[in-house]
Amino acid sequence: MPLDLPRVIGHRGTPKRAPENSLAGFALAAEAGVTWVELDVQLSADLVPLVYHDHYLQRISDGVGHTIELNWDYLRERDIGVKFSPEFAGQKIPHWDEVLDLLVERRLGVNIEIKADDPRGAITAEIGLEHALAKWPADLAPPLVTSFSRIAIETSRDAAPAWPRGLVAHALPEDWREFCARTGCATIHISHESLTQEQVKAIKDAGYAVLSYTVNELELAEKLWGWGVDSVFSDRPELLLG
Repeated sequence: MPLDLPRVIGHRGTPKRAPENSLAGFALAAEAGVTWVELDVQLSADLVPLVYHDHYLQRISDGVGHTIELNWDYLRERDIGVKFSPEFAGQKIPHWDEVLDLLVERRLGVNIEIKADDPRGAITAEIGLEHALAKWPADLAPPLVTSFSRIAIETSRDAAPAWPRGLVAHALPEDWREFCARTGCATIHISHESLTQEQVKAIKDAGYAVLSYTVNELELAEKLWGWGVDSVFSDRPELLLG
């Protein structure tokens, strides 16, 4: 099935309206007309796949500690809504299976970012994709699998060879052509703060889609689209959708 990217992808759901990477946030994104969301899959210490961005719990949850050093029994009780708003108190760090069920029910496309440093990149990609492959229906567009971790991308190529994958970087690396060709990437994701119009042209001319993060103003999004950027990730996707 070909990669058919929307111009706007909800960054961790719709995090200006609901807690990031929460079931409530993904549901609200779908209700706002968002057709794709981006999310972060990482593993607990006991290798349970969960959807959460940060290395540490303190910023958005009521817990403390390093996420990958804590067991799922502790992580599953952490509230990620109460710091956002009393309205969302009780929202928990979701298990990856819960999120997959919601995505399938809502018919949402997804960019799965494997959130792991290289030492855990392989095992995170293996387990995360094992769960996704078991639940993803054949009649939905395949997920786009991406990571900053090159080991995770290489593992994704072997674990889900039919699913598109992409390299994420803060700035375009010098060896992007060699790495993306070797690993069969379909997309390259670069921060708008470092991306240039010349880089967009070079990437597009090489046959890759270009995605840029995190874009929260319509004027900036329109500039990037004008350069040829295929999709932008936004904390305010409903605003960019008009």
